[in-house]
Amino acid sequence: MVDVSHQGNVEPTKPFPANVQAEFRTTDVGEELRTPLPKFQLFLTLLIQFAEPITALVIYPFVNQFVRDIGITKGDVSKTGYYAGIIVIVPLLFLVVIA
Repeated sequence: MVDVSHQGNVEPTKPFPANVQAEFRTTDVGEELRTPLPKFQLFLTLLIQFAEPITALVIYPFVNQFVRDIGITKGDVSKTGYYAGIIVIVPLLFLVVIA
């Protein structure tokens, strides 16, 4: 065994900075203090997660006109729904493949 009790002026390494260690100090009763939940950061994350599907729905009112304007149907209005469906479904299929 190696005796490490007298290593001079070397301070022991601390796993966390001092401000983080202060949050884990024990109370008078011997229970550990609980760290606060980052409520604002969680709120922002949930807000973004909620807003993303809403922004994905914005394309639906305009996709049919977009298909007609770019001329991919070559004037055949009956093919508009087919190409609009492809435009809408491709990003969702991509998400399924990469997830």
